[in-house]
Amino acid sequence: MQYITDDLKPFLEQQAIAVLGIMPRTALMRSISVEELVHRLGAEVLCCKNRLDLMVESLTIGAMNVSSALKYFRKAVNMAVVTGGDRTDIQLAALETSTQCLILTGHLPPASQVLNRATDLEIPILSVDLDTLTTVEIIDQTFGQVRFHEPVKVECMQHLMEQHFDLDRLMAALNLQPVTTAS
Repeated sequence: MQYITDDLKPFLEQQAIAVLGIMPRTALMRSISVEELVHRLGAEVLCCKNRLDLMVESLTIGAMNVSSALKYFRKAVNMAVVTGGDRTDIQLAALETSTQCLILTGHLPPASQVLNRATDLEIPILSVDLDTLTTVEIIDQTFGQVRFHEPVKVECMQHLMEQHFDLDRLMAALNLQPVTTAS
């Protein structure tokens, strides 16, 4: 960001290329909702159907032992964790970190203690009739097709535009007058 602001923007302006804004990268804008994951994966929601508006910023796969998995889980924020439906140890560990949803593969039901803990923490559990690799591939493709229909993303974009976009300069370049409302 500093390079763009200090070096690239002045260079472009010297070349008579107006820079109207420099938008910072935000994880939220690249995120996807749990509801979108349900749709893309054809998943069954096992608990917390009222929390499908949670936003997922990263993906973690729980396919190792618990201590190794915890190292990865603690580094990520607002993540979806994909793991086998039979991996109760990984599922419980994921629920104690920044997990927005658990995605259980193999269409295996989770243990009641996992369902109870997820319900207490209001973390949706999704069950898919897919293997882990296919599930991860679908989610990865979904991250690459970011849409802006979630209200939280629209609000974020409005905030970014207010902070980082020179609307007055654009209006002047287009010879447009600001719209005023009559009282």
